[in-house]
Amino acid sequence: MQPNSSSSPRIRLAAGMTAVESLILLAVLGIIVLIAVPGSAMLIERHRLNTASTDLAAGLFLARAEAQKRASQVTVCPSSDGQSCRQDGDWSQGWLVYSDGNGDGEVQSIELLEAYDAPSRHVRIEAVGAAQSIASFTATGLIQRNGSNRGRFLLCHDDSTSGARAITIDPDGWVSLLPTEGRNCVSG
Repeated sequence: MQPNSSSSPRIRLAAGMTAVESLILLAVLGIIVLIAVPGSAMLIERHRLNTASTDLAAGLFLARAEAQKRASQVTVCPSSDGQSCRQDGDWSQGWLVYSDGNGDGEVQSIELLEAYDAPSRHVRIEAVGAAQSIASFTATGLIQRNGSNRGRFLLCHDDSTSGARAITIDPDGWVSLLPTEGRNCVSG
């Protein structure tokens, strides 16, 4: 005689972990590893600097290539809203790439090629030379500004003792990511 299924106790066997349980376990393990591994903060700082320098270099490469393709001026400028240029030269809030075909120095929506978000709030970007407040390219190279035909960006992480990242632009418009010769972010 078979027992009545409604009167017998139900036994539930666990067949394994669900996807949600697996994700929670992975998240907890990740947090433990970040806390336990010495130097993980330095790895995160280095990643943030690498990402910011790669993004800024990509914007500069795009501007140079578009200036050559369009045979007109293309500008990279600091921006905090993704639609207009900042006048204070603070590149740490993000930047825009736009084609300034009409030469008015203003960003119209039809001219906007790319908007880059701000890097980590701990990443500081300092610009000097022809790129201090904006970097403009023509088909022949970087436009001279501030008495210079070269531009340089120095990217630092505020809480870091690791080396800074540098991006240079030569008069022909060539963009290079260069070592900073031991210069670190704390000593400026």
